[in-house]
Formats: sequence, C-alpha cells, structure tokens
Amino acid sequence: MKWPSLHLRGIGAALGELVPVASEHPTGQRSISIARHATGMDLAVRAGNAALSVLAQVAPAPLPVPELHLHSAIWRGSRGIDFWSRASYVRARLGLPAGPGIAAELNAMSNSLVGGIDLAARVLSGSSDVDHIMLTGGEVFGPPAFDHLSADHGIAYGDGGSAVILGHRPGLARILSTASYTDPSLEQLHRGNHRFLPAGTTEPGPERIRERKRQYVSAVGTDSINTRNTHGIRTVMKHALADAELAADQLAWVLLPHYGHQLLKTHCLRPLGINAERTLRDAGNQWGHLGPNDQIVGLTHLLARDAIRPGDHLALVGIGIGMTWTAAIIRIDSVPTSLRAQAPPLRLPWRNTTSLIG
Repeated sequence: MKWPSLHLRGIGAALGELVPVASEHPTGQRSISIARHATGMDLAVRAGNAALSVLAQVAPAPLPVPELHLHSAIWRGSRGIDFWSRASYVRARLGLPAGPGIAAELNAMSNSLVGGIDLAARVLSGSSDVDHIMLTGGEVFGPPAFDHLSADHGIAYGDGGSAVILGHRPGLARILSTASYTDPSLEQLHRGNHRFLPAGTTEPGPERIRERKRQYVSAVGTDSINTRNTHGIRTVMKHALADAELAADQLAWVLLPHYGHQLLKTHCLRPLGINAERTLRDAGNQWGHLGPNDQIVGLTHLLARDAIRPGDHLALVGIGIGMTWTAAIIRIDSVPTSLRAQAPPLRLPWRNTTSLIG
C-alpha cells in the first residue's frame, strides 16, 4: 500500500550490556545484549522516552500525545506477570496522561513492530481523530527457561527494547509504502507435536523450541519451509517496492531480523538476492535477535552514527512466527545531530566487508 502522508516522527532504542560469545558459536554471533536486573517493560520505557524526546524536537509545543499505543513482547518472560496490561504500564511510566485513545498489546511475534507500522499506517490513513501512534517493544530472555544462545536453532537472542512514533506531519522519515503477507500453514513450525497446556497449569517449564521445530521439519522437510518463506518475503518486498516506485538497487540499506549467519542467508539474503553489505549483519551479530525490535534498533543505529542521509531509501523487513512477513519502505528526511547520543552500543566493527552470497 502506498501512503501519501505518513511519517516517522520519533524513534528510540534500549539495549543491555554486550557480553562476548565464544568464537565457535554456530550462529556466528560475536556478542549478545543482556539487560541485567531489567524487565522488557523497562527497556520499552527507556526507548519510548528517547522516541518522545525526538518527537519534541520535530513537533511544535505542546508535545503531542499519541492517541494509540501498541506494545509488543514475544515471550512470557518479557511480560512480567499475566492478567495485567503491559501497554498501560509502559504508557504510564512514560508520563503520558489520560485521554482519548487506547493502549493495547500487539502480538505478531518478531514481526510486531514492522507489522505494527503497516497496521498504524492503515489506522492513521482512515482516522481523522488519530494524529499519532506509538509502537513499543521490550524483550528480556534468560536461562533456564529461555537460554539466549541455545534455546533456538540458528538464532542467538538478545535483550532489547525499541519505540517509534508515527504521524501525519514530517519528521525523521517518510513511510512510502508497506506490504504484509501471512501463511498460517507454517504455525506448526513452532508448535511441533506438542499439546496445548491445560488452563490450570502453574509451571510451563523451559521453552522447547528446538524440539518442536525438529518435529515439524521431520514431517515436512526443510525445502517445504524454505519455499514458503521465500514466497512470503519476496511477495512483501515486491509489492512494497512497486508501491514506493523504487527498484531494489535503489535501497541504501535493508534491515532484516538478526538471525544467525546461515539462517539469515537461507531465509533473507538468497530469497531477496541481496548481499550482507546492505544489511546490518555485523551489528546484529553483536546484539542478538531482539524479538520485534531488530529493525527499529537497527534504524536508530544508522541515524545515530550518521550512516544514512536525507534522501536515502531503506527497507525494514519483519518476519514473525506464524508466519507473517512485512516490508516497509522509508525515505530519510532528517538526521538530527542530537540522535548521536542514542547510538546503541557496539564492541566491534559493524560495517560488512564480505558477502554471504557468491
């Protein structure tokens, strides 16, 4: 869908300490973000405050209050407690007052924020009483329930939060187009043959993602999964680029999930026909997969480190368990120098020097 007047007006990111990973880790991960003594909501609040600070710089006083606030967390450990509103907690800690609108949770798994941009665009385009929408996310993982490095196959996880604020008037970037695609036949990839827990369960135990994936892969084979993923990611990129009236080679950066090197190549780079040099592979392998926050943390990083300039075009590509895919094409309009203070931490060089595709 092409959007005539949709803008990114605020952005923020929050990570933990970068902890080195052994060089032989199969994902190629070099370090991961670990937010000790913090919750996913804490990270979302930090990122949200940063996004509101950016909004204050681009918007005339008084500071606009986002009428719609969607918060995302993909794992139970990031949600604090059940039977409770995380979105309202984050909104309250951001100091946003009572007023028109709603605070709610959005769960498209790791596609929640890029997919949330697509949903927000559709709300803003058809709602005269909604001027700004805030999206926040926050994730923390940890053993024994969810080990950052061993819980999943091909992915090392990191702790992080992010936030964006979208509105009708210019700011940091214009959202030119979005496209989403869903293939629910892949939901069993993360369910396997496991039964649903009964309603009265008091202890879910450690996540058994590897086991559930093995069960599904043994039944359908990897080719089946790769074929459906390839179709999904190609479809959203094709439609988003067409609506933005751009070709793929006009994109300065393509921001992808922070998968391990092999999974990134199989599920993203090869299907899209791009090289690692146009992605943040070597920054993502210092942070880990941050759930729905990868692309927003990556965009914050590029803005804060002057790696993009006004007029540059980027694609944000989200992939979520289920499976869903979303592509958002943006054009940078402004890079405030104040964003340099928001640069996510790095331990090592991040610009790619080698290609993952021959």
